[in-house]
Amino acid sequence: MICADIAPGIRLDSRRAVFFADLRLLVVSDLHWGYAASHRAAGNLLPEWGDEVIARTLDALIADHQPAEMLWLGDSLHTLKGREHAEHYLQRASVPVTILPGNHDARWSAVSAERVLVREPFVFHHGDHGTPPLAPGTTEVVGHYHPAFSWSDGAGGRLKLPALVHGPARLILPAFSPWAAGTPWNQRLQLDEKLWVVSARRVFAVTAPVA
Repeated sequence: MICADIAPGIRLDSRRAVFFADLRLLVVSDLHWGYAASHRAAGNLLPEWGDEVIARTLDALIADHQPAEMLWLGDSLHTLKGREHAEHYLQRASVPVTILPGNHDARWSAVSAERVLVREPFVFHHGDHGTPPLAPGTTEVVGHYHPAFSWSDGAGGRLKLPALVHGPARLILPAFSPWAAGTPWNQRLQLDEKLWVVSARRVFAVTAPVA
């Protein structure tokens, strides 16, 4: 298990999850269950891969962090046609799972009717509908944007890794989906934010915009 404590009581796991220790809450976003199945239903011949990786990784995270609850922070499905494996996982999940709606899965019956979940001092929502009113001292936790760190050596070598954006009053989680390419966030990073880069063997912070 490779983790970094990015703030008191907030632990970023290299498997693209965040554990809120005081709440005993494990949070992942943008799982996009059924990505391959959704594309295959539309006639795009992707390999039948991905959902088993999601399930296996979630099980490992639960075993390692021992949360009391898990939160899926929106876009849990890619489309409704790909919901089979997600629903099977929910039937056997070893901890309660709360599912907030995202733009991909708002019509899924498993999704909460509420877009926002408040667990003080945190306000959780997907992020596709802007920022709700925030009380002073609260931290907004969103997904939706699939942030990533992009690097080039100037000679043709390129690297892109999932990342978490950490600012004074917000966290933007990396996409949990193994299919997610990620949106380069280097030039979007504000001076008061950190970009926590996630790789299989290391979690590290970038503290200023980089080219």
